[in-house]
Amino acid sequence: MSALLETVRRSRFLADLSPLDRDLGRTALVVPVGILTGAVTGLLGALAAILAFMLVVGGLDGAAAAGALFDVFSTTEAGDLTGRQSLFILAVLAGLNLGAAVGFVMASGAIHKRQVSGYVNDGQPLRWRLVVGGLVLVGVVMAVIISGVAVVSGRPLDPVILRVSPNLVGRSLYALIAIGLLILASAAEELLFRGWLLKQSAAYIRNPIALMVLNGVLFAAIHLDPNLDAFLFRAAMGAGLTWMALRLGGVELGVGVHAANNVAIVLLLRPITLQPDAPREFHIGIVASAVVMLAGFVGVAELWMRWPALRRWTGLSAPAAA
Repeated sequence: MSALLETVRRSRFLADLSPLDRDLGRTALVVPVGILTGAVTGLLGALAAILAFMLVVGGLDGAAAAGALFDVFSTTEAGDLTGRQSLFILAVLAGLNLGAAVGFVMASGAIHKRQVSGYVNDGQPLRWRLVVGGLVLVGVVMAVIISGVAVVSGRPLDPVILRVSPNLVGRSLYALIAIGLLILASAAEELLFRGWLLKQSAAYIRNPIALMVLNGVLFAAIHLDPNLDAFLFRAAMGAGLTWMALRLGGVELGVGVHAANNVAIVLLLRPITLQPDAPREFHIGIVASAVVMLAGFVGVAELWMRWPALRRWTGLSAPAAA
């Protein structure tokens, strides 16, 4: 185990860290400048998403249908939203998050004198097969787990995807658009947390376990969920995604895995709404579930590193350590 941790500590993803990244003055400057820049670019991203979505809907069904999309801001109950309105919320959030994340890391890159691509991987072209592979593999596993839990618990599974449209064409379009938007939203969070935050914290801390804990806790905290079970799950998720980035030298697999988790929730369990989660009772069994999630995410990363066929298909022919 110590040898594996040493390999992860020397991850190629961190090999380009320089004295500029360890400059406390620059690090302190990134936060206010990045937040300000991200606020502007996030707003632009949200406006672009609104415009694009309204143009598509207006072209299909007219201006009245496009204008009805804004009812989501006054109707937040999940049961009151149509599939189109849920996609509209998702599009706005994806545009906002991606714009804000890109703006923040651009500001950080300017201050630390590095390319934005340096927050994606270790200098390679975008490894899109890692995104697709993580999306498909974890998506299938999540669907099986959700279905299995429903069967074992005796609760009927009423998939969201079956309620958004009465026909196969409508359901397929909903699924494709939702998957595309969730990939963009997940890419934003991975770029910010497993890209910028991981590299910035690794400039001062190189212990992999400490990096996983720090990244997971901050990832969970930023979601502002009042429930401890949700906090633990997100912390475990963030820690596991941090291991993936370190092990594979970039965030691409994490984008696919992160998106798969969200796709399974949005298509099978509950649609996207603006309604905040209500406080609920904490159960100790949640701790075990969070540990299983962390182990599963670490296992996915190790599967990719240790299975030769997967390594070849996704271009991981060289070791992921410096």
